[in-house]
This record gives sequence, structure tokens and C-alpha cells, in this order.
Amino acid sequence: MFEEREIRFFEAKALLQKCGLNPVDRADYRVGIFDEDDELVATGALVGNMLQMIAVDPSCQGEDLSVRVVTHLVNTAARRGIFCLHLFTKSSSVRFFEGIGFQTVAHVPGEVALLEWGTPGIREYCRELAKRKDPDASRVGALVMNANPFTVGHRYLVETAAKACDKVFLLAVEEDLSEFPFSVRLELIKAGTADLQNVTVLPGGRYVISSLTFPAYFSRDAARARLQSKIDAEIFARHIAPALGITDRFMGEEPFSPSTAIYNEEVKARLEKSGIAVHIVPRMAVCEGEKAVSASEVRRLLAEGKTEEAIRLLPETTAAYIRAHEEEVRKWMKRS
Repeated sequence: MFEEREIRFFEAKALLQKCGLNPVDRADYRVGIFDEDDELVATGALVGNMLQMIAVDPSCQGEDLSVRVVTHLVNTAARRGIFCLHLFTKSSSVRFFEGIGFQTVAHVPGEVALLEWGTPGIREYCRELAKRKDPDASRVGALVMNANPFTVGHRYLVETAAKACDKVFLLAVEEDLSEFPFSVRLELIKAGTADLQNVTVLPGGRYVISSLTFPAYFSRDAARARLQSKIDAEIFARHIAPALGITDRFMGEEPFSPSTAIYNEEVKARLEKSGIAVHIVPRMAVCEGEKAVSASEVRRLLAEGKTEEAIRLLPETTAAYIRAHEEEVRKWMKRS
């Protein structure tokens, strides 16, 4: 006889370590399954819409406790109004999760897979994207930008894509982990590209460089960055590119951020296998001899109160926003 109940991190830590997992004290809800001696034999956690840290004591394998943990977490999520759940798992576990109703979103054979359960999921997301597809465009470009904030360098990259393609889709990273909030970043991207008639700006959603597909985007863990980059590249190649009819992907050269450089490398390798041309565009400098423009340099200058120096690196649309909201922007920089 097994009993299920909510537990706290300290109760799950030893079992997670015993099962070879790295315990993380971050969860919205954590379940434990206890045997007749009140010993913890299985656990799992709900973090947002992610199922994480699912572990079963080796002595209890074959008791279907993994199914009980997942079912419990799915029901808990539903009671909280969450009806689409995701999880990362080893390649060896893909068949098990597919057998209990999960769908594979992306799989890097021999390494890791991203699966989901419920709706709205990747199919619904791509169905909405497909409504934007331009049937008359023969060469369709794509860019993915965080734009924290939108600089003249970003503008140069968009212009490069717009000149080369009949149609360009710019997917704005929706994750709200940057100094400039997503709503502001999206506004600045749209304002900064409004005159480019063949460019359409779209929110990236949870399948484009988010904590779901690429949590290492905002960290310096190179090994995790590479693995998550492969997942993100797989999602783009397998789902997003077909939905929008993408033929070309444009990315800025990355001399500053190791994790983004890894991302570019993995995306290039995966997309080229799908027949999508990948263009790594050298960064621009405002003046000859100066270092390339970067959003991180803009943020540094803003944090130091050097607003006019920062504005040299910005299109007028971004500059106007910062002048009009200088005090608020300064607060954002202080929080970083």
C-alpha cells in the first residue's frame, strides 16, 4: 500500500541524490509517495508548467510509481488551471512517457528529449504560426531576438535579412528574464522595424528560446547551453520553420556571450541538415575602429548613467523611448 502526499524539498533531497539527480529547491508543488513503513519511495515536482525531478527508489522499480507520480502532478496542475505540461527526459525514457500519453516535441537521440502533455501545445502553436505564412514568398527569412534593448546592431541584422528575402519573420524572445520587460522589448522591435514592409514581428511564445527550450540562454553553463541549444534548434527545424515556410535563418555573430555563440553553432548545424540556409552576420560598429554594438554595452552605459553615450548605439525609436522613460529604465538597470 502506498500513500501520496505533498512534501517539502528537504524530504525529497536524499531520494533525488540516490537516483542520481541534482536536487533543486525550486518547485510550486512537490509530491511524495510513501510505502507502508512511511519511507519515501517516489517523488516529483511541478515547476510552472514543467514536470521535474521525477524519481523512484531503485528498490521499488516495477511498481508503476512513476505513473502515479506523473498522474498526481497532472491532476494537481489541472486543478491549478494548467492543461499543457512539459518535461525533459533521457532518450531511454521517451518510450515510457509516450506510452502514458505524452507527445515528443523534440528529441536529440542518445541525449535528451522534450515531451508535452495536453493542450494548447506545439501543434496549436504551429497552427497559429501557419496563418502568417506568405504563399507568394519564395525566400522566407527568420530571426530570433531578445533585443534587450533594440539597438542599431539589431536594426542592421533585420535590414540584412529584409534585403535578402521576400518575407522575414522576426520572433521576439518572450521570456521575461531581461532588464527590459517583454512588452517593452516587443514594442521597441516593432517600432524599430515598422518601415520595413516585408518584416513581420511576432511574439516567440514558449517554444522560442524560453526557459522551456533553452534555460541556459541566461546562464554561463556551457554544457547545459549546448544541450538546450540542440533542443531549441530541433524545435525550430521540426516545427517552426515548416509552419512559416522558412528558407533562411539570420543570426548575429556572437563575440561576447559564450552561451549565445554555442547556440548559433548548434542552430546552424541542425538547420543546414534540414536544407535551411543559415547566415551568421558580422556585428556592426557605429564608427570604424570601434568595437561592435551590443545590447549589453548599452545596458552598462545606462546603468552608469551615461544615457547619451548609450543613445549613440540606438535607433531613434529606442532612444526616444529611453528619453521618455529614463527614470524607469534606470530602475530596471539597478535590478540587474
